[in-house]
Amino acid sequence: MIAQASLLTAALALYFVGVQFYASLAALSPTPPVGFAFLGRAGAGVLAGLLALSALVCAAMLVREGALRAPSPSRTILAVWIGAAFVSALFGLDPLSGVQVVATMVLAAFFHLALVRAFHRPGVAETLLLTYLAAGLIATVLGIGMVLTHVPAGLYAVAHGRAAGLFLNANQFAEFLDLFVFVALGVAAGARGLLLRRLGVAGVALGSCALVLTFSREALAGAAAGAMFFAFARGRSRTGLALAAGTALAAALLLLRPFPHHDPSDSFSRLRTLESGLRVASLFPLTGVGPVSYWRVYPAIRTVNGAEPGTFGALHPHDVYLSLAGELGLAGLAAAAYGWVRFGGVVRRRLPLVPPPERALVLGVCAAFVALAVSGVLDTVGIVQMTFVWIPYAALALGALAERGSALAERGSAPAEREGLGLGEPGSPANGLSR
Repeated sequence: MIAQASLLTAALALYFVGVQFYASLAALSPTPPVGFAFLGRAGAGVLAGLLALSALVCAAMLVREGALRAPSPSRTILAVWIGAAFVSALFGLDPLSGVQVVATMVLAAFFHLALVRAFHRPGVAETLLLTYLAAGLIATVLGIGMVLTHVPAGLYAVAHGRAAGLFLNANQFAEFLDLFVFVALGVAAGARGLLLRRLGVAGVALGSCALVLTFSREALAGAAAGAMFFAFARGRSRTGLALAAGTALAAALLLLRPFPHHDPSDSFSRLRTLESGLRVASLFPLTGVGPVSYWRVYPAIRTVNGAEPGTFGALHPHDVYLSLAGELGLAGLAAAAYGWVRFGGVVRRRLPLVPPPERALVLGVCAAFVALAVSGVLDTVGIVQMTFVWIPYAALALGALAERGSALAERGSAPAEREGLGLGEPGSPANGLSR
C-alpha cells in the first residue's frame, strides 16, 4: 500500500510538472513547425510518454478504487468538455487527429480525477506543490537568464529580446508565468510550512520579474486582472483599488507610446488574424472544423494580407474564444461555458468551508484563470488550453476543496484546525477520501 501511494504521488507530481511544458509537444503535431523548439521529435516523444505513463498510473488507481463511477462535479465538467471535443472530431476535417486530441484529454482527465480524489492524502499536495514550484522557479530563472545572456541566440533574436525561456516563444512563457505566479501567490499566502511558503514567495518575486521581461501585453493585462481578483477575493479592497488605478495608468501610458520589443506591424496583423478566426467560426458554426484543424482550412479563408499559410499566424486565430468557436463550434463554446459555470458554483459553495491554506490556494488558481480569461482575448489555442491548462489546474482547485483537512498546514497545527470542515456531497463520506 505504501509503495502504491508513493507511486501515485510521484505520478501526480510528474504529470503536473511535465504538462507545464506542453508547448514542446508541438514537434509531434501535424501542424507546420513554428517557433524555437528545445525538444525535437525524440524529446517531445519522451515528454508525451512520461505524461501518458503518469496518467495511466492515475487511471489504475481510479479503477482499483472504483472511483470512475463516483458522481462528482469534476466528472460532469470533464464529460461535457471531452464530449464536445469528441463530437467535433467526428464531424471535423481531420477525424484521426481530432480523436488523438480527445485521447490526450482523457489522459488529462485521469490525472484530474486522481488528484481531486487523493489531494489530501499524506504527502500528495506537499509533494506536488513543492515539485511544481521548484520546476517553475528553474524555468523562470532560465527565462530571465536568456534575456541577460542572449543565449540561445536564435530564440533571443526570434523573440525580439523578450524572455521566452524553455518555451517556443515569449507569449507562451508569459502564459505559463500567469499561471505560475498566482499559484505561487496562493501558496505563499496560505501555506504554514516554511519551505513551501519560501518557494511561493520566490515564485511570485521572480515570476513577476520574468513576466515583465516577456513584454507580453496580453499576459500583463491578464496578470493585472488576476491580481485585482485575488485582492478583492481576499478582502483587500484598498489593494484592489490601487491595482485598478495602477493598471489604468499603465494602459494610458501604453496608448501614448509603442510597447517595446514588438514588431509594430504585429498590432495590425492581429486584426487580420482575428478576422480569419471569425470567418472560420461563421462557416462552421455548429461543431467547428475539428480539434487542431484550423490550420487546414486557413488557406481557403485567408484574408487579404493575412499571415502566410504555414506561419504562426495561420495556426490559430490568436483568441481563445474564437479558437474554440472555430474548432469546436457553438457546441464547444456552450460546453466551455457550462464547465466554468459549474466550476464557479463549486468554488462559491465550498470555499467558505475550507481552512485558510486551501482557501488561499484555490483563490490563487482562480486568479490564474482570471488572468488567462483576459490574456486569451489576444492569444492561445482553445482546445490546447482546455486540455493542458484548464483540466489540470481545475483539478488543483477542486482537489483543495474536495475533502476535510488542511494539506498545506504544518503538522503541528491543532487537531481541530487540521480536520477543517466536511466537504463531501450530502450523504457521502467526504468524497470517499482516506487519510
